[in-house]
Amino acid sequence: MVPENYQSIQINMEQFKNAITSFNTQLSAGVLEYFRLDKLKNTNPDAIVIVGMGGSGQIGNLIAGLATELKIPVPILIYKDYGLPRISYKNPFYLFISFSGNTAETISGFKKMTGLKAVVCSGGKLKKLADSSDAPAAIIPKSGLVSRQAAGYLFYGALQLIKTIFPNIKLTGHTGINPQTLEKKGLEIARGIKNKTILIYGSRKNNHLAYIWKTNLNETAKIPAFSNSFPEIAHNEITIFENNPKNTAVVLLCDEKDNPRIKNIMDIFLKLLKNKIPCIKINLEGKNELEKTWNNIILSGWTSYFLAQSQKINPRETKFIDKIKKLTK
Repeated sequence: MVPENYQSIQINMEQFKNAITSFNTQLSAGVLEYFRLDKLKNTNPDAIVIVGMGGSGQIGNLIAGLATELKIPVPILIYKDYGLPRISYKNPFYLFISFSGNTAETISGFKKMTGLKAVVCSGGKLKKLADSSDAPAAIIPKSGLVSRQAAGYLFYGALQLIKTIFPNIKLTGHTGINPQTLEKKGLEIARGIKNKTILIYGSRKNNHLAYIWKTNLNETAKIPAFSNSFPEIAHNEITIFENNPKNTAVVLLCDEKDNPRIKNIMDIFLKLLKNKIPCIKINLEGKNELEKTWNNIILSGWTSYFLAQSQKINPRETKFIDKIKKLTK
């Protein structure tokens, strides 16, 4: 049966697909606009606290997960709530990220923070607050994207602010990123996990990537999806498979650089699941951690897109999220 809003869904499908195929255009700090960067120089913070929710909050997870690769010299804390966290650091740098610039939780924290702080957004209330308080800012170009599709903009904007403080941060290349080459694989994965509850697992090192799979499947395809990591799940969650849960599928993110003991646990896990429930093994591909990250995000985007397409639902729309935001203003 064709839904009443079929034409609208098709338009949104096309917009969503175009955002995936053009993702490369986001992978540069030079496409953003920056203000008051000089205020970050010679500040020497002893920690970075990244505040954000939803697709914007994922950037904190990404930067924390890539901190070793990027050679960020101080601890990174992630905060996803109203206000500010209680921490023991004496001179933290707070980075507030909100794609829309109107996220209530993020704004509440910005208003309370009186020390070193900066913002990444596309405008909205957060930009006005940054301007009025003379705080450094990275401004994303107007694009018509939804926040979960703007990971490149948000990441490089945040990283440019951090790099202003720590100039020795290392940014590896990402020449191996081609969204079109992952389209077919995304379709194959979508067909393998359709109409199922999805459990996404990886190593603790790649927990941020498993979480992005989960949230993309939740928001874009509107399906139940959950993420966790090895070795922790081998001590608890793995027992759910003893009962052969129905309508469940596993997506396993495998990395050649994972600890050999973790890889061994994953191999045993695959053998235990054989002929019980569908399990799709995804080998993270890329010359470095950054390429693996972007390829994985793009692949999760394609998979979510094709699942939404198969259900004839709008991949951009998030009715319940929008209602909660409206009712809690």
